Parts: sequence; C-alpha cells; structure tokens
Amino acid sequence: MKKQQSERDSTLVTRGELFSIFLKAGLAFGGGLGILAVLEEELVSQRQAVSKDEFLTIYGIGRIVPSGTMTALAVAYGYKFGGLSGTVIALTALSLPVFILTIALTIAYHYLRHSRLFDLLPVTIMPAALALIVIAALKLGKDVFRPSRELLIACAAFALALFLRLNPALILLVGGALGAFILQKVEKKNQTESKGSNK
Repeated sequence: MKKQQSERDSTLVTRGELFSIFLKAGLAFGGGLGILAVLEEELVSQRQAVSKDEFLTIYGIGRIVPSGTMTALAVAYGYKFGGLSGTVIALTALSLPVFILTIALTIAYHYLRHSRLFDLLPVTIMPAALALIVIAALKLGKDVFRPSRELLIACAAFALALFLRLNPALILLVGGALGAFILQKVEKKNQTESKGSNK
C-alpha cells in the first residue's frame, strides 16, 4: 500500500517539474511567504498534487523543525515526489537563484553603491515584495480563518506569545501535542458518531 502511494506521488510531479517548481520558487521575491505563494500555486492550484489541507500541514511541520521553513518544504516535497534524488533536486533548485543573485548583487553593490540605482530599490522592489507577501497570506489564510477549533488554538497561541511572553517553541510543541492527541480523538469520536447516525 505504501509502495503504491509513493509510486502514485512520484507520477504526480516528475523530477524535471520538481526542479522547475523550486527554481521558480527560489526566484520569488518576498522571502518565505513569496516562495510559499509560488509553491501553493504550483502544487495545489495548478497540478493538484497535494490538497490545501496537506499543504498547510506540511507547512506547519516545516515551521517546527530546526531549519529554514522553505528548506524543510523542499526536503518534504522533494522526497515525496522523487525520493532522495528528488530532495537533492528540490534543494538545489531552491538554492540556485539565491546563490547566483547574492554573488551578482554583491558585485553590483561594489561597483554601483554610490549610484542612484540603489536609491530606487525601496520604491520599486520592496512594494512588489510586500504585495506578494500579502497575497500569499490572504490565499493561505482564507481557509484557516473560519470558525473552528484550529482557529481557537491559533488565537490562544497568539495570546500566550504576545501577553504572557511564553517561548514560541514551547507553544508550538504544546499545540502539536494537543492536535495530535486530543483533537485527533475528538475527530475520531465525531466520525464514529456520524457513521452511527447514518446507519
């Protein structure tokens, strides 16, 4: 069963498509949320390789693990669609643009730092990057910000971090444990009751 699932996943996105998706994501302005918007568009909206819920779940896991979130997503989707070689492909494609751009910008800065071109950056690239971030947040948030237990937990976590100044890592761990054990049991109980009422 697991083998069939991995074969089905690997046919959804080929290694070549995996490279182009993560290369496009690596070229996105706006940092993490800009990259997230590209991945959501490519994997959820266009290819329907993963569901919105699965995408948000993998993103949530990526926020917890001790690495960059986008690196964690590259590892997760690379492995999901191409195994170990897929992981290498996704990580390489995601890192390549930033590597090349960093070198190019360092050279450009060295030669053009006294030019008026650098004065234009705050009024050109920055607003565009902000727009990408806002769009990504709205697209991903519209399914999350509806009355639900998940929203209640999110609000509670926000309040604990903001007002009680609790460590965010501790809040994430407690929230993960809460979701894994308590909410899962409640969900199973609700499913059992709905099956019983259907009979």
